[in-house]
Formats: sequence, C-alpha cells, structure tokens
Amino acid sequence: MFKLFLSIIFIGIWASSHPLMAMVGPEQLISANTESLQGQETPWWAEDQSSNNNWEEPDPLEPLNRAIFGFNRVVDGILLKPAAIIYNDTVPDFAKTGVSNFMDNLFSPVTLVNNVLQGEGKQAAETVFRFVLNSTIGILGLMDVAKEMGVPGAPATLSQTFTKWGMESGPYLMLPLYGPSSFRGTYGMVGDWFMNPWYYIAENKYRRHNHHHQQRNLLYSLYGLDLVNRRSQLIEALNDVEKNSLDPYATLRSIYFQKQRELERKFKKK
Repeated sequence: MFKLFLSIIFIGIWASSHPLMAMVGPEQLISANTESLQGQETPWWAEDQSSNNNWEEPDPLEPLNRAIFGFNRVVDGILLKPAAIIYNDTVPDFAKTGVSNFMDNLFSPVTLVNNVLQGEGKQAAETVFRFVLNSTIGILGLMDVAKEMGVPGAPATLSQTFTKWGMESGPYLMLPLYGPSSFRGTYGMVGDWFMNPWYYIAENKYRRHNHHHQQRNLLYSLYGLDLVNRRSQLIEALNDVEKNSLDPYATLRSIYFQKQRELERKFKKK
C-alpha cells in the first residue's frame, strides 16, 4: 500500500512537471479568429462557457479542469487526505517544521536563480547566506538558523519571475494531483524543475552510489513527504471549503486568481 501511495505521488509529480505540459499554450486552444468558429460545433473544451462572464478568472478549459478536479478529489479522499491526517496526528510539530525547513532549504538553488532573474541582488545574497548557514549549523536545513538571526527566507519561483516580467497568468489550469495553476504557473513550475541542480544530480546514474538511481528515489521520496506535509497544513482550510462552498471548484479558482492578483500588485509596487 505504501509503495502504491508513493507511485501515485511520483506520477503526479512527473505529470505536473513534465515538459509536455509546457508545450500546450492558450493560442493552441483558443482561436484568435472567432469568426472561424461560426457554423461549427463548439469545441469540447469550451462547452458551457456562455455563463462564464468573469474575465478576471479566465477558464476556457473548465470542463476539462472540472474533470481533473473530480479526479483530484477522489485521489485526495482515498490517499492524500488520510495520509495527511495520520501524518498530522502522529508527527510532532517540531518534526513537521523540520520537514518544511529542509524542503525550503533544498529549493534554495532555484530561489537563487530566480532572485538573479528578478534583479534582486540583496535577496540573492541573503539566499546564499541562508543556504550556507542552514545547511551547516542548521543541520542540512532542518533548523532555520538564519531566520532566528533576522534573515527570513522567501522562496522565489519562475512563475513569480514571469509575473515580474509582465507575463499574463493566462487561463486557469487544474493539474492532476498538484491542483490549481495557470499557464504561467505551469510554465514556471516546469522551468523550476529543470532549473533545480538536485534533479540532475539524482538522475546521473554514473555517479558513485547511484548506479540504481538510489538518489533519484530518495529525492522523489522527499517530494512525496513534502506533498503530504503540505497537504496536512491545508486540512482545515480545504474542509472549510468543502463544507461551506456551493461550488468548491469555483471557490478554489477564485482564491487562486486572488493570490495571483496580489502577486502582480506586489511587483508593480517595486
């Protein structure tokens, strides 16, 4: 059962970060010439869009997104949520904090590259300082020593970089297992994946002690642990959405776009 659980997590991680996801763009799904659709049957991905007049939350893929959302709810109800509840009930708080700190520290190389791409020299220097300090004194990042010294971390992603560069979020996209995203968010996630040096280290089977991809399996296991850890932090929030929302899908979509607008306003102020 545990191996099946990890396999599903790995498939979700692979699917949400596979380069094929980045090959699909809005221009390939929505015709620029609306007259070309006259007299033709409405594309399957654009059904039921006549009632969707909220252009601040573009969702031309709503039927597909809702199908994936339904799949995510089933997988979450069967595997992820129960695992997150058990994890939440059995793992002490300090250990959960350690997992979060460790994964944030592991993401530092990606944060550094995005700091540079965003032209944030001070934050780039702080990222290097945090990584060195937390990886040594903080025992591989399990403890956030730098934060205690007044240097808090702020993970930077390629999606944020694209936002600062002025790229529009594009249509809403519900990813298998991963959840709410957009074309901008998906492009950024794929870029972050291939920007991460740990990916190449783990995939190099010619390295000593990695002939059987032990390090890749370890890395994916860490990603699986991080997924369960993050899901455990959302138990109450998602339960609240399920109980109090007439349409959980639309509620999560609104929350996603609200956060995207907040991010855009943040970069416009700089």
